[in-house]
Amino acid sequence: MAEPYISVVVAARNDNHGGNMLGRMRAFLDAWLIQSERVGLDSEIVVVEWNPPAGSRLMEALELPPHPGPCQVRYVQVAPELHAALPNSAAIPLHQMIAKNAGIRRARGQFVLATNIDIVFSPELMEFLAARRLEPGVLYRMDRCDVADAIPDCTEGIAALLEHCSTRVLRVFSAEGTLAIRDGELRSDAERDIADAGIGLGRGWNPLEQQDDRRYRWIASAGRVYFQRPPRTAMTIIAEVGPSQGGEPLLVEAVDPAGTVLAAARVEGRCRLRLHFPDSAASGSFTLRAQGRGIPLFPEHRLLHLRVHGLRWEAWRAKASDWRLEVVETEPGTDWAATRQAPAPEAARMRNPQCLHVNASGDFTLLARDDWFRLRAYPEFPIWPVHVDALFCYMAHHAGFREAVLADPMRTFHIEHSSGAGWTPEGEQALNARVAALRVPVLDFDADIKGWIHQMRRLNAPAIFNLENWGLGGVELPERQG
Repeated sequence: MAEPYISVVVAARNDNHGGNMLGRMRAFLDAWLIQSERVGLDSEIVVVEWNPPAGSRLMEALELPPHPGPCQVRYVQVAPELHAALPNSAAIPLHQMIAKNAGIRRARGQFVLATNIDIVFSPELMEFLAARRLEPGVLYRMDRCDVADAIPDCTEGIAALLEHCSTRVLRVFSAEGTLAIRDGELRSDAERDIADAGIGLGRGWNPLEQQDDRRYRWIASAGRVYFQRPPRTAMTIIAEVGPSQGGEPLLVEAVDPAGTVLAAARVEGRCRLRLHFPDSAASGSFTLRAQGRGIPLFPEHRLLHLRVHGLRWEAWRAKASDWRLEVVETEPGTDWAATRQAPAPEAARMRNPQCLHVNASGDFTLLARDDWFRLRAYPEFPIWPVHVDALFCYMAHHAGFREAVLADPMRTFHIEHSSGAGWTPEGEQALNARVAALRVPVLDFDADIKGWIHQMRRLNAPAIFNLENWGLGGVELPERQG
């Protein structure tokens, strides 16, 4: 059989996880099958049916009609006896990452996309994949767009489904955090934020943090700012140079959407900046950009160049014809060496200490098949699977693979499901309670993942967790064609 260009790997069992599981899975399959035929994408879908309940097989339950086209659906079954031999099998009926590994190992495509059964891909993304421009040695990632769960029926085609997904986005999982949609733009949805009314924060801002009574947000390299400016005002920016600058002055710029630098200033320590707008700039957006040195920290894994405590409107009667950024006040900054955000002791030897886009990475991780094999795929921890996908992304990065984040208008849409079945801002408490009740091990990002990231940075090498028989290698798994 000819080798497909791309294999799409998912894991599932017919247990109605999250509610309307079969409906969400039909939407995933219909959207891929119809669009792959439309754009001529030679592909396959590998469904790993893990530990199926007795008398309840996915292939029959989905009742999908035969579909001509360049995509084949393969159902690979992992029997309950194999599942029962793993630790925590009674509490966790689907070892998701081990199941995905079984599919990745058996995938035939030149490239392999690991995703989930409730994902719909935008036409623009399908066209990009069909153009065959993917490269080996690249880790492809994307934002995830959550959409309302009242999806339309696909019996008459997928046009209504795609329209639903593009117009009913609830939130976006970006590299820095989770953003809401306001007025068609991505905005922070945090209450009591650092900005005055008429100032909105978009992509690039890290989540809101608080120390004592001080609220602040970090910028690694750039944060989008939206504004509706009151008449005769300037913007005061209360900020501090972060530890990834290593005590050196930091160049801060205001940049327009086209990438043109509007104004700039070099700052040190804690400072108060004043951004002057031309009289014609009553509303719009700009990016606050920090041209930093990228010094890695420990135990903090992020790169932190600029900490912003406030964006405030200030009365300013003088007229301006152009943008201007001035330093109004400066005072000594924090001694970062005495904090948990201190520069890493081995920072000078760390060749490429990036902070990757790992938010919702289990929904879209795409590499060449050979690259998955080089890393022996996801770490096979028979525990609650949170953060394993993020750890894999750092393994790929420190193996020398370049991260490429595919941007709008390419999108992955995630169909919302019941609270507590997966992570959402509203369902976080329910999910945590559910996991705690299971009494199974779970990785903690701060306590576990950051430590492994630091070791990979320190050694300039990936951590490889699996043996050569990863993905149930050497085990004959029954397979049927859909």
